[in-house]
Parts: sequence; structure tokens; C-alpha cells
Amino acid sequence: MSTSGPGVVAILGLRTFAGREVALRLAAGAPRLRIVGVDLRRPFGLDERVHFHTVDLTDLRAAASLAELFEKERVEAVLHAAFRSDPTPDHERDHELDTLGSLHVMQACAAAKVRRLVVLSSTMLYGPHPDNPNYLSEAHPLRGHPGAHAVRDRIEMERLLDAWRERHPDVEVSVLRACWPIGPTYTNRVVRYLSLPVVPLPIGYDPLIQLLHEHDLVDACERALLASHPGVFNVVGRGVLPLSTLFRLARQRTLPLPGPLLDRVAYLPSDAQSGDPPAAFFDYLRYLWVADGQRGWDELGEPAYSTQEAWISFVSARRMRRYR
Repeated sequence: MSTSGPGVVAILGLRTFAGREVALRLAAGAPRLRIVGVDLRRPFGLDERVHFHTVDLTDLRAAASLAELFEKERVEAVLHAAFRSDPTPDHERDHELDTLGSLHVMQACAAAKVRRLVVLSSTMLYGPHPDNPNYLSEAHPLRGHPGAHAVRDRIEMERLLDAWRERHPDVEVSVLRACWPIGPTYTNRVVRYLSLPVVPLPIGYDPLIQLLHEHDLVDACERALLASHPGVFNVVGRGVLPLSTLFRLARQRTLPLPGPLLDRVAYLPSDAQSGDPPAAFFDYLRYLWVADGQRGWDELGEPAYSTQEAWISFVSARRMRRYR
């Protein structure tokens, strides 16, 4: 691979926020770069400069199909963003995509001699625990949450990736552990919860919260894809805010509830939507799990938005939509 950067990149998960936005950014700003997009279905209104291919990462032949595609297109760098944005009640299907699908990506990169692999991960993998230090470094163990199946799957994925990386030292591997993204257009289960008119919360807890503006997420993915940044990096906004301060800034009502009542109120929608018990989400609003971003900032650049600025951007965009 030349020092000027790759000539051909592949983006897996073109229908995810990160995959779509990185593809759009590169299509607009890097006209000489060939962009190969991969997903299960073609996104609506896909930029014609993105060369789309259909591959099901859960298929047993996915590794061979991807390897053939990478070789044919002469792919030099891969962004793997093809993960569930929200957990579903189908645990087996989620595991097939997030864990086994990632293994197929690794196998394809090895077979096609891809030189760079960027994997989008999450600081949620550290897990919310009362004994967590104030800031979790990249070396901190991934303890996750016993009730959060998607987090368990991603931890298994990272462990498989660690073992694979040792066997393939010729591949530059970057793992980007992003905290909760937020912004004017990003949406997932967390954002929808934070947008409720009245937000139920665990009573007696006010943990520090860390957010990442959606543009900073795209920046980090783009930089890791186009230049050499091997290693594991926490990708977070600067600063933290108590959970209560977030809602006070948004002038948003909250409803503190004791654990048993909160779980009973939330259990049916939580179980139906994610397949996990309520604690798998609400523990992230009880205990500390903020990450140390210094290594990521030094390597990938300063974020444009702090946690507070990312939150205000999200709140402002939400208010503006009410007037449309």
C-alpha cells in the first residue's frame, strides 16, 4: 500500500450510519478513491460513485464471497461497520452477524491479502460496574454486562480479532471503541430513549455520561481507513456530564423509579425489542463506564465536539424539527 493511502476501500455495513456517512464523505471528497460498498440490500439513493455488492455476512460462504470480491476489486483497506445498531430478540441471528459475520470478514481479508482492517466497536464492552475506575483505558478488561447479549457478542468478536491479528501481523488492524454517538441525524434505541417526553430513570443514581458527536464518529472512521493507525482506540468526546445535567440542559422531565418498579414498567418493551432484561440497559445509567480518550485523540485527532456540545447539537436539532 502506498504511503499516500489506499486506492480502493471497501465499506461493510453500507446501511449503517457510520458506513453510509463514511461512504458519502469519501465519494464527495476523494474523487480518485474507488469505494466498494457491501451490505445485504442496496441502500436507497446510493451515490453512483459507490460500487455496491450484495453479501450476506451470516452466510456460510460469506468469507469466500468477500475474498473473491476483495481480490477482484483490489481492495486495500476495509471498514467493518456491519453490526446491529440495536439488539433484537433473535439472539442467534444477532450472534451470527456480529460475531460469526466478523470472523468471515477476517478470513476474507487474510485470503485476499487486504492490508488494513478497521473495525467499529463500542466502549459499552467495558461494561457498567460499580468498581470501574473514573476513566477506562484501552487495556481495561472487557467485562460487558451479563444480560446484554449484543455486548457479549461484540466482546467475543474482539477476542477473535485479537487472536486473528496475532496470526496475521502483516494486516494493520484498527479497533475503534466508540461511546454513545449522538447528533442531529443519528438514531438508535439509546437516542430514542433519551428523546422520550418523560424519561424513566433508576432512582438514586446520577452517573457521568460520555457522548460522541456523529461527525466525530465519521471523522475517526475515515482517518483510520485512509491512513495507518493500528491499535485499539477509545473514540469519545471530550468531557463528561452527570446524567441529570443532560436532562436539565434539555429542559426534559425525568421520572426516577426504584429498581423493581422500573424493571416492571420497562420489562415488556425491553424484552420485546431487545430480548434482554431491563438491567442490560439501565445499568449503563446506574454505574460508571466512561473511557479515557487520550490515546484516540493523540492518534486520530481531536474531536470537534465535546460531550456537552454533542448533546446540545442533538437537543437543538430535535427542537428545530418540531417547527417543520
